[in-house]
Amino acid sequence: MNNNFEVGIIWAVNGNQVTIKMNSITSDFTYFHNGEEYEGIRNGGYLSITRGHIDIICQIESEEIKDNYQKDIKNQYKENERYEKFVYARCIGFFENEKFNFGIKYSPIIYNTVKMIGSSVIKSILSPKKEKNEVEFVIGKDLQYGLKIDLPWNKIFNTHIGIFGNTGSGKSNTLTNLYKILLKHKKLNLENSKFVFIDFNGEYIGDKVLCRNKIIYELNTRQDNKGGKFPIKSSSFWDEEVLSILFHATEKTQKPFLKNLIERKNNYFDVNTSKEKNLEIYIKKTYEKIFNNTNPKKETLELIKKVLQKIKVDTEKLNQIEWHSKSNCFKMKNLEIYSGTHAEYFKNFLNINAIELKEEFSPFDELEIRARLDLINGVLSNFVQYDNINPLLSRIESISVSLKKIISIVEENGSNKNNLPNLEVISLKNCNQEIKKMFPILLAKEYFREHKTKTENEVKNTFHLIIDEAHNILSQQSNREAESWKDYRLELFEEIIKEGRKFGFFLTVASQRPADISETIMSQFHNFFIHRLINEKDLRLIDNVISTLDRSSKQLIPILPQGTCIVTGTAFDFPQIIQVDRIKDRDERPNSDDIDLEELWEKNGEIK
Repeated sequence: MNNNFEVGIIWAVNGNQVTIKMNSITSDFTYFHNGEEYEGIRNGGYLSITRGHIDIICQIESEEIKDNYQKDIKNQYKENERYEKFVYARCIGFFENEKFNFGIKYSPIIYNTVKMIGSSVIKSILSPKKEKNEVEFVIGKDLQYGLKIDLPWNKIFNTHIGIFGNTGSGKSNTLTNLYKILLKHKKLNLENSKFVFIDFNGEYIGDKVLCRNKIIYELNTRQDNKGGKFPIKSSSFWDEEVLSILFHATEKTQKPFLKNLIERKNNYFDVNTSKEKNLEIYIKKTYEKIFNNTNPKKETLELIKKVLQKIKVDTEKLNQIEWHSKSNCFKMKNLEIYSGTHAEYFKNFLNINAIELKEEFSPFDELEIRARLDLINGVLSNFVQYDNINPLLSRIESISVSLKKIISIVEENGSNKNNLPNLEVISLKNCNQEIKKMFPILLAKEYFREHKTKTENEVKNTFHLIIDEAHNILSQQSNREAESWKDYRLELFEEIIKEGRKFGFFLTVASQRPADISETIMSQFHNFFIHRLINEKDLRLIDNVISTLDRSSKQLIPILPQGTCIVTGTAFDFPQIIQVDRIKDRDERPNSDDIDLEELWEKNGEIK
């Protein structure tokens, strides 16, 4: 660095913190020296400390003027000697062989010369020049110097990313820019990577948003036959963990019940018989067992009624049967005929063998039927308690109404999978709160499990799960769910964020309320894009969790302009303030713009 624009000397050194005594107390915005332009002294600016042939770079954190009259009021000072200006800075790196290196290898000493830095040197600090064939990745400019900031994309996208900022701060624009540039980059081959956006507010479903070549699932629980359905493999659906997530099964009683249900379905299935025929046989055997049992149970009558109603079989004959408490068995109404002594009569009266399943059933209907049949058999055998399992059946019945509208169960078929776009956007905008809470957890678990299986020996593919408004599912505080379910939800994402990196599974989350997100999850993010945050809880969390933020950067967070963010983390040598480029084309922007009331409320062109 050839630079003779001296502005001060080192006055004190404390670790990487230095105090600089300035030669002049003036603070011009810009200086010119030997035909080169220099930025004035300001917080966040850079200065060079010369120690021998090494130039140590420091970043200004604060400055002050000291009045010498305060030291000794009797002494008379000349006016230009009265005030002294001091700048406080921290060392961030050094130049060696014309190249900037981040870190502390050399330390300044007292009386080292301090010089201003020209714009060309600042550029080599903020955005080092790349080789000819290296990939450029620019989403914006440095706020202070207006220099394009080339992000180290290869150190960002192989980590977990957190994007945080209050409503209107520009975080959706930043999230979109990051992945839009990545997905459209001409020098990058993303065929071996998959990207899934979980979109709570329908912001990313536009044809041009992110990229054109994508699959969009607009899920809708509010209206029948409105919106698409998300495909889930049959083998994944009939899984203990998946069913437990879908229907909030309790750990100790309901989850084992579902496990036994799946085992019974798989083990007692005649491959030479259709699914409907197998189910029909199971219904008949259970139906007969209810009235031909040495220890009948009152609850089984209502359970079998619901099964028959599901398969559209008339239940009129069952309405003529009642429970006789004194005899502890069933009896015919108005007749002294009891199931304990007249089992054959009941069998003939009910005409059980005539039951026939004439139409196909959805997996949700089959699950509901099998669950009721299993409960009947479990109660009759005294293996399960009716009161423990019945709430699960009620949830299966009620939640299935919504799930049928958004999920389609498909058989295994990987023939054309490789030809599908590698970007999926799943919109939950028109889903009820139950689905918004549960479905992303199911997706995350299944995607992670499937990807982990693929990359067990060697990572050849990466998976990128992007969740906007992530506080909806990563929140520590929720009064609307059981404590056990909240623990399961958080443990799942903690597992993903702790273990995912080694399998090539990466999480990107955006949220306006980082303080609501589990601190364990927050502490595992590697890189951050922090927009304006003004809530004290959010600022305190950022202060506790992000160790790569310096004091001056933290102080700027509440006053950042719209679209500006502080980038920091393992991919960056030091925090940088970037003005992210606003996406110009309205069709390419996420649907998150502020409402223009002038345009909305304008009357006859009267607003100018």
